[in-house]
Amino acid sequence: MTDPVRVGFLGIGYIAERAHLPALQPMVNSGEVVLQAFCDIDEKALVERATAFSVTATYTDFTKMLADQPLDALYVCLPPTLHTDQVKLAADQGIHMFVEKPVSLDLAQALNFADAIEHAGVVSQVGFNSRYYPSSPVVKELVAQRTPRHAHINRWYSGSPIRWWTSRYEECGGSFVENTIHTVDLLRYFLGDVADVSAFYQWRQPGEGPEPMNLPHVYTVNYRFESGVVANATISRVLNDAGGADRSEVIIVCDDALIEWNPTSVVENGEVVWELGNNEENNSSAHQARGFISAVQAGNPSLTRSPYGPSLNSLAAVIGANASAERDGALLSLPSLLAGEVSWNPRAVVGQGLPALE
Repeated sequence: MTDPVRVGFLGIGYIAERAHLPALQPMVNSGEVVLQAFCDIDEKALVERATAFSVTATYTDFTKMLADQPLDALYVCLPPTLHTDQVKLAADQGIHMFVEKPVSLDLAQALNFADAIEHAGVVSQVGFNSRYYPSSPVVKELVAQRTPRHAHINRWYSGSPIRWWTSRYEECGGSFVENTIHTVDLLRYFLGDVADVSAFYQWRQPGEGPEPMNLPHVYTVNYRFESGVVANATISRVLNDAGGADRSEVIIVCDDALIEWNPTSVVENGEVVWELGNNEENNSSAHQARGFISAVQAGNPSLTRSPYGPSLNSLAAVIGANASAERDGALLSLPSLLAGEVSWNPRAVVGQGLPALE
C-alpha cells in the first residue's frame, strides 16, 4: 500500500465544508488521504471545521503552514480577489494543487501561477466539477463522432444573495464569472477552446434588487470556438420571489443531431441515449476528488480533466464576456485578453454610463 496523500486546505469556508471535505472523506476513511492541516483567517470557523474533520494542525498564517507541514497536496479554496502568491509558493515547494474557480480575476496573475505550476511539474486541478458528472464523457464522445455547429446555454438563477462576495461584481466578477464559468468550461470539454467573445448585459441600477447584490440582471454572451463552432449563453438573476424556480439547459446542435446534456441523462433527438444507473454515484465533487488524488498518487499531471494552465481559456472566456459587455458588445479575441492587450478591472465598470464601483 502506498503512503497516504497528506492534504492541506487553504480556506475552509462554504465550498470546502460542503463539497471538497465530504468528497475526500471516503478516501480519509480508507487511509488513502490524511487531512494534514487547515488554514483560514476565521479562527472560529477554523476550530469548528478542524474539530468536525479531526484535524489537529491549524493555522491563520499560510506561509507558516507551508513551513511547518509536509504537504503532498493543497486545496486552495479562496475567493478570487484573495489570491496573492499562495499558488506560486506551494508550486515552488513541489506541492500538488486543487484550486477552486474562478482562480483569479486578474489574467496576468493567473498566467504567472500557471507558469509556476508548469515549471514545478506538479499536478493541478481547477474545480470545474461539471466535467466529472458521468454524463459529461458520454456527450464528449457523441460530439466527437458528429459535426457540431452550435451550442446553447440557458440558466435562470435566483436573484437572491447567498454569500457576500458572490453577490458583489467587484469581488466575484458577476454571475457569469463566478458560476456560469462551470458551464462555459463544460462546453470547452465538449468542443475545444474558445477564440472570440461578444456580450451584452442588462445592468442592475442602484437600488434594484435585494442588498447587497450589485450584479447585472441579465448576461447574453456569444462565443466562437477555435473549431469554428459558435455558441450563445443567456443567463439571468431576476427571479427574486419565484419560489425557488431555477432552470438550466446545455444543448449541442450537430449535423442531424440535437444533444441535450444534464447531470443525470443525455438526450439525442428527443430520445434518452444515456441515463444514470440506480446505483451509480452522481456526486461530481466526489468523482473530481478521486481524479485529483489518483493523479497525485501517480505523480501524473495529465490525469486531471482541468489542469490549471489549459483552464485559463475558460477564465479568459468569462472575463472576456465582462470586458465586451463593458465595451458595448465589442468583439474580443481571447489571445488579446491573455496577452494583456485588452484589460478588465473588476472594480471599474466602463461604458453603459455606470460609475466605477467603490
